[in-house]
Amino acid sequence: MSRLAALAVAMLAAAGAAGAAGAAGAAGAAGAAGAGASGSSSAAVIAYLTETGNRLPFVWVAGAGGADARRLGQGDAPLLSPDGDMVAASDLHASGPALSVYPASGGAPAGYFNIVNVNAIPLAWSSDSRYLAVSLTGNDAPSLSGYGLVVIDTTTGTATKVARGPIYGASFAPGTSDTLVYARASSLSARARSNLYTVGADGTGTTQITSDGRSADPVWGARGIVFDRERLRTPSPPIDQIWLMQPDGTGARQITHTHAGLFADGLVPIAVSADGTRLAAEFGGEDTSVGYSVSLLTGHATDLAVAHGSVSAWGISRDGRSVLITVRESRAAVKIETIPFSGGHPTPLIAHGDYPSWDQ
Repeated sequence: MSRLAALAVAMLAAAGAAGAAGAAGAAGAAGAAGAGASGSSSAAVIAYLTETGNRLPFVWVAGAGGADARRLGQGDAPLLSPDGDMVAASDLHASGPALSVYPASGGAPAGYFNIVNVNAIPLAWSSDSRYLAVSLTGNDAPSLSGYGLVVIDTTTGTATKVARGPIYGASFAPGTSDTLVYARASSLSARARSNLYTVGADGTGTTQITSDGRSADPVWGARGIVFDRERLRTPSPPIDQIWLMQPDGTGARQITHTHAGLFADGLVPIAVSADGTRLAAEFGGEDTSVGYSVSLLTGHATDLAVAHGSVSAWGISRDGRSVLITVRESRAAVKIETIPFSGGHPTPLIAHGDYPSWDQ
């Protein structure tokens, strides 16, 4: 199981943990970058967090290049809709909704679920910004009560539970389809079997598309579904590699063959370019989280290292030329930048911010 996905489930299971949703933000930001352009003059192109040591984090949005930044409210793990008009965020308060959907132009958010019963983290938007996939975790772990995947129809406010159990990533199909793919595990154990399924936004047509028990973190792109699959290393722990398959589960092939040390977990897909050929990914492990870019044509993986801090990957531009990253210079100093797909000199966007989500 990938480190990022494990954090998303295990840390959110602890009710009231102020940093939990933020730590899982990388898994929740996963999705196709090729969704539609910003739809209104108030639309944002990037959402992100700011926080201090003694307050809950705040959700912000900004325009191109980080301009016209405005604060929306408190929350965590922000996820910007493809049209730039909404930002979904986990709520960390002791009472009230577990999830808030903010208008990017400002104003009161729509609240969903009860944080007394569940924690919620937004995972993916449909390309038309109508549907939002949300992972729920119950507050009485190791019981699986409350765990599952819910799809919110933002036009009606209805929430439909489409899967039950621990969820390890979800992604909507590109284009006009409202079908989504998700990973579900059989238990909260780190060694639990995890497989991929597709389902309609209304909860119908569930189809299992892997049966190996080692697949997670799907990202649906133009060339198929990208995901990570554990490869067993005896006697070492398993390592995750990037795979690609058709939406019906056929034609699965391994893309990366990355080498890793004893305490490394391997690569997790984050976001794919509009043409489905380029991927932003994260290489994780014990005390390790490193942003990567991956060519889905050649399998070449590039460490997006910079000289002045540690890099994490959060998204990729539609044309695949730029990867959205954070650069952590210290525990308190984090900035949001973009970097060329092949690596090189980064371009600053937000001087003080973290957990970014964009549509660019």
